[in-house]
Amino acid sequence: MKKLNEFLQDLLHKFPKYTLTEQDKRTIGMGQRAEWITYKLLLKRFRKAKIAEKTRQDVLSKVSLSIAEDKPIYLIILFGGYKHFWNPSHPEVDWAELFNLNFMSSFCASVLAVHKPGVILDYGSEAVIMRMMDNYPETSLIVYAASFKKLIKHYSKCVPSNFKINYVDTGSKYDSEKLKKKIQEKLPEKKKQWKKFSARERKKRLHRSYRSFMWNGEEDLTTLNDAQRREKVEESKIIEDTFYEVEEEFLGDYFTGDNHIPLVLSWGLSDENIDHWLTLGSTYASAVDFWTGRGILEDRGERFIARVVSQSQYHSVRNSLKRFETDLVPLKNFRSIEVYKGELNFR
Repeated sequence: MKKLNEFLQDLLHKFPKYTLTEQDKRTIGMGQRAEWITYKLLLKRFRKAKIAEKTRQDVLSKVSLSIAEDKPIYLIILFGGYKHFWNPSHPEVDWAELFNLNFMSSFCASVLAVHKPGVILDYGSEAVIMRMMDNYPETSLIVYAASFKKLIKHYSKCVPSNFKINYVDTGSKYDSEKLKKKIQEKLPEKKKQWKKFSARERKKRLHRSYRSFMWNGEEDLTTLNDAQRREKVEESKIIEDTFYEVEEEFLGDYFTGDNHIPLVLSWGLSDENIDHWLTLGSTYASAVDFWTGRGILEDRGERFIARVVSQSQYHSVRNSLKRFETDLVPLKNFRSIEVYKGELNFR
């Protein structure tokens, strides 16, 4: 299938290039470089949520600082650092991660064209908490990190010299054992606070946690009854909330300080995003997180659309997918790609 092969070749080897318009040149020439870059970073086609004015000002401030100090624009995505166990790709990366790398390349392309120091993009893995929070085996987290690093290395062969993509283990930036100990110390009080929530509020907060918990993981918890499972999931959610609170103290200014611009994906759509961090898609067409979702292609005839689909979305179209072999990426989950003929209505 030559057309598909050409699309995949371009995905890997044809970096998205931005060509400045005459209007772009006039705006930048009038001393509006920081404003122009900020405008490009906040374009609606990359976002999945509205922009708060405080977010706009924060991005502008950090872009201005990068320009003043002749530094790369610094972008950071904090994410789970694992592949969800529902996915046949688990525990390694698949096309979803590659689609996101390409999407982020398009996101950065205009900046790279006008800012010589370029862009640093960190994928900040928070896998340090996954074993404690969602029962993921340590070995699967290690395998995922190794596969993502290999994918970044392979993809980076064809990116501009002023674009640096890094996989960062955030747990290596602090004493992770001290962090876990502090979480344990806070848990009794946090559990008391949890009980004060209404039943409706608890149910709302637990929705994602039920899907995330791995019952047959580091420990085999498959024999637990419903009440015991609920208790485990509640504890998982409490650990998650406590982790975010404690991690901020341990990470210091890494995520939001200096010229660092924080980016979030689907979490940014929740009411937990009280700081209104810039919320992006995983691809133009998808809001499903690349580490919890699966990458497939949508064939609309005249073009292909990169999709990251959830478990329920994947199962709803699985029997309609055609698999095509490919050898473009030297990793296990890239030996073939699944394609849906037609147009999907998934978010």
